[in-house]
Amino acid sequence: MAVVVLTAGCGAGSDDEPWKAVGDPSAPGVDGSAKPGRVFSDGDLAQQLAPSETFGKGVKAGRLHEGKFNTDWGLRSLDWDECEPVEDAEPFASYMRELGAYRGASAQQTAVKWKRPQDKTDPDEGPEVEVIQSLVSMRGTDAKRYLKLQHAIYSHCAVVGYDAEAGIAEDHNEVARLEGVGDEALLQSTAVTGDDGAESEYDSPRRYTVEARVGGVIVSIGSHHDKDKVIAWAALLARGVGKDLYGTR
Repeated sequence: MAVVVLTAGCGAGSDDEPWKAVGDPSAPGVDGSAKPGRVFSDGDLAQQLAPSETFGKGVKAGRLHEGKFNTDWGLRSLDWDECEPVEDAEPFASYMRELGAYRGASAQQTAVKWKRPQDKTDPDEGPEVEVIQSLVSMRGTDAKRYLKLQHAIYSHCAVVGYDAEAGIAEDHNEVARLEGVGDEALLQSTAVTGDDGAESEYDSPRRYTVEARVGGVIVSIGSHHDKDKVIAWAALLARGVGKDLYGTR
């Protein structure tokens, strides 16, 4: 079973259809049994993405993006542009320079469910369900370093404030190491609040993302308010990568 090593917020599992479809929230790694320099194509990765019904009844898959990793910043799951620490800013700048230099084959897709059809064109309404999944292939040594950089960035940008229409909002970011999913994994989460401590229109539940490494493949899935489901979905993807790409059982 997957185990969170450091405290990173809370989330409750459930017995609804998506959870039953996922199964055991754990997945073996491939370190020591797979060639660390082996890489895969965009098409190989696209075949490993989970079908949209994995995320619930009525959830539909959006456009498939192949080969866009680190070339299309519009596909980033979290924007760090507002993270400008007053002190000790150079480590963050160096993290971002290094992170932006990585390249690799990739496949990314967003699965969405709208509560009402008209909400799609309403700028004040978001989807009822939205899950972003992606797979990136690189050398094993690069994948290890990439995951370390992600941990460093989340840790460095624990609280990020930015201007919003009704005042200042803040992202509260947390990161924890997650055991039992691939060779190594991170549980990342973000909650949004107004900066005055009072209830704000920007306040939102904490949303979770898992980034896991299976050999040289980075598995990423989120962001969703149910931590247990996100971990289970990440394990599902990780098991598929290990079995179908690396040939594990």
